[in-house]
Amino acid sequence: MQRHLPRFERDAATVAEQMGDHQASVMIYVEVLRHLVRHRQSGACHKYSAILYVLLAEFEAQLPGDAPEVSLRIGVVRSPDGGKFDHSWVQYGPAVYDATVCLPMEGGSRTGGPVFASHDLHTGQFVHGLYTELVADELDDDAQRVVGWTLSEYASFIAQEGGPSLWEIAVEIGAEIGFPLNAEELRVRYGETLRLRANLS
Repeated sequence: MQRHLPRFERDAATVAEQMGDHQASVMIYVEVLRHLVRHRQSGACHKYSAILYVLLAEFEAQLPGDAPEVSLRIGVVRSPDGGKFDHSWVQYGPAVYDATVCLPMEGGSRTGGPVFASHDLHTGQFVHGLYTELVADELDDDAQRVVGWTLSEYASFIAQEGGPSLWEIAVEIGAEIGFPLNAEELRVRYGETLRLRANLS
């Protein structure tokens, strides 16, 4: 996966240009992808979708005028091989942004490349439908628990693993792209955020 990162960055920039997205979203997305690949965070969709959400929401909050809505989503996703799995991602405007799908947990469904603006960066295909066609399916027990937690509650849960907090990782990634942030301020601003169930939009 590491060797594909330069190509994914180029492809994300191309998709952003075609979709009218700004280059800052590419920088944030690619840096989140780099971080999870570098730290081999397989099956970490709930964690890294939250980090991507915080970074995109914080960036949009600093822009003048109306900005696309950023929301943290959870639902049952269809994999390219026909399987299905519970998953978290970010919806940014009308599109899906999902850096983690390319690193499923061991034994999980086969997935494609990372998804930027609803496009699989490995195949170039528009894959938005994979995130919406199973909206009526029930979440498993683990995902049911996650959907009921605020980000502060989820951050406290994953803190048991040790290492940097959710907020500290967001600050670290922000620093890599010259976007200075404060962990405590992020916790205050986004700590009460809940994941929203996927819908057909």
